Amino acid sequence: MAGLKFTRAAHWDAIEAHLAGGRGERFAFAHIRQLATGGQGPVVEVVGVDLIDEHDVVSDGSGWYLTDAALDRVHNAAVTGGHGLVEFHSHHLGPPAFSPTDEDGLAPMADYVTGMLPDRPYGAGVYAAGRVHAEYWCRTADGLQRGHFRSVTVLGDHLRLLNAPPNRDVERLARQAVLLGEWGRATLASLRVAVVGAGGTGSHAALALAYLGVGDVLVLDDDHAEATNLNRLVTAGHADIGAPKNLIARRRTREVDPSLRVTAMPALTPAGAHPELDDVDLIIGCVDHDGPRDRLNQIAVDTATPYIDVATGIDTTTSPPTVGGRAVLVVPGGPCLHCLGELDPAEISRWAKTPEQQALDRAHGYGTLEPNPAVVHLNGIAVHAAIGELVAWVSGHRPPAQYLDVDLSGVLACADSPPGCRVAPRRPARPRPGCICCSHRHAGARRAGRE
Repeated sequence: MAGLKFTRAAHWDAIEAHLAGGRGERFAFAHIRQLATGGQGPVVEVVGVDLIDEHDVVSDGSGWYLTDAALDRVHNAAVTGGHGLVEFHSHHLGPPAFSPTDEDGLAPMADYVTGMLPDRPYGAGVYAAGRVHAEYWCRTADGLQRGHFRSVTVLGDHLRLLNAPPNRDVERLARQAVLLGEWGRATLASLRVAVVGAGGTGSHAALALAYLGVGDVLVLDDDHAEATNLNRLVTAGHADIGAPKNLIARRRTREVDPSLRVTAMPALTPAGAHPELDDVDLIIGCVDHDGPRDRLNQIAVDTATPYIDVATGIDTTTSPPTVGGRAVLVVPGGPCLHCLGELDPAEISRWAKTPEQQALDRAHGYGTLEPNPAVVHLNGIAVHAAIGELVAWVSGHRPPAQYLDVDLSGVLACADSPPGCRVAPRRPARPRPGCICCSHRHAGARRAGRE
């Protein structure tokens, strides 16, 4: 699968406003950089736009075309900047699709551009009725490969999938349709979401996505259900003891929505490349160790993928016990978990060690195999608070919170506040200069004139 990501909403807003104006067909180009590639197609990020003036568009009665001067200008800019290109043009009637005239010119143009811009994909898209159809071409040893962009995503105050098909009426989802709106429902149905960890928090997350109508879910976990999991593993029952947690989650979520595409996959490993996470629209991290949490943070930064990190904990060394958690949203342009000080370098280091080295650490008092206390209501509150931010984001009601504190023991309460559970957003933070994980993205954005 392949993905096209507008990590700055202003880029798409400029293209859409340009394409929607005027009477004839209008043209615009997105300059792109490649984030990942593989057998399933390229994942690319838009780094700039080039809007074509009406004076550079001509019509001969059979169609609308760009002048040679305009094409040369755009192509030279891509060569100079080291970028790939995606061309967009408008149609007045939907749904968006290439016309026969478009088809006649697509292959020759793709062959020319991919030859001029080696090792860079070329894309073309049609805008009509507020939606987009987009495809890509890559030069391979077997010739020119053509494929569809699975998702064309806009990240900003409103998370949108521009190529999400209109909603089909689903009676099961009727009671939430007004809240989500047409775009929110369509976006959720077309999202591909990776839930990493299928335990206490991950089981809540997987079920919530199924209930909301998300269309495609990956569940990553290697663990098996045990009797001691059954106080919080909401996807499992006694009959599931000994079964893989990812398969339990797949079965239970498909009971909720038989049309849901669920792929059960192994957990993260210190040395794994994990290409399955290169082309997802959202990652929800439900892990209980900073080692895999650090890996997810890095994948999210490198692939410009939104990442919701959910963490819960119970500290029994205090009296009464401290019960709480947090949900953090990492997005392109924002701070990562390292910027926010949420990762322990020593814990990350231990995860990458061999089993023998980890055993030696434990013998010297570092790390532990003792299970942490856990309860179902804490996991549920933390996960569903995070899902609430996702719903606000895809519906467009408001921007999502960057950081939510979940406090079940009153630690965050003011002196004159009554006791009770609290879920409170923190003030937004900015990326930390020189961050070991994400500073390269911000430096690259500044060089491209994007910040």
